[in-house]
Amino acid sequence: MPSTTPHRTVSVRTAPKLLPFLIGAVAVAFTAAVVVVYSTPPAENYTRASSLGHMTLVFCMPALALAATAWLTVEKLLRRKKETYSIAPAERTADGPR
Repeated sequence: MPSTTPHRTVSVRTAPKLLPFLIGAVAVAFTAAVVVVYSTPPAENYTRASSLGHMTLVFCMPALALAATAWLTVEKLLRRKKETYSIAPAERTADGPR
């Protein structure tokens, strides 16, 4: 005979945060830009600061794309590790839920 209490199945999984991946990508791009700008001779028409800004922008685009791809890969791997639980509602009493 089936139970009269309704049961529900829920899945619980962890999800990685996107912001650390993006901040890490920008930090790597800035570090690469510093290495490139200060390891080459300065340009005649540009200051090192403007070259650093331009190279950071150029390196940020592929770095952010790689960071987003890494985040999606980690999220897909963690999706496989979800746990499933069967839950029932709590019983109510006169003074509130137990």
